[in-house]
Amino acid sequence: MSSEAQKTAQPHFIVTMDGDIHGEDTPQNREIVRRIHACWNACDGIPTNELENGIIQDMRNVISTMIPVLNQAQKPAPTMSPIKKPNIMKESKHRADLHIEDSL
Repeated sequence: MSSEAQKTAQPHFIVTMDGDIHGEDTPQNREIVRRIHACWNACDGIPTNELENGIIQDMRNVISTMIPVLNQAQKPAPTMSPIKKPNIMKESKHRADLHIEDSL
């Protein structure tokens, strides 16, 4: 096989259900098998038809949309000076006292 053909050749191996590799043991093949294992574990419990219909991409889109929202929600609320609420009873008494003084 020419060196050009070797560069474009696809890896040839078989991965058993137990995770054993049968075929050429190369760093590239090991990395592919590692990725297959990671994908298998990550997708455990997701029905195949949902995987085929793109549920992983949908989940990634939702997560990427929600991360900024969640990050914003975790920031402490800006501190604002408390609004001074009038003490209605105190204000009413003060006005009544002024009215009584004026009438005397």
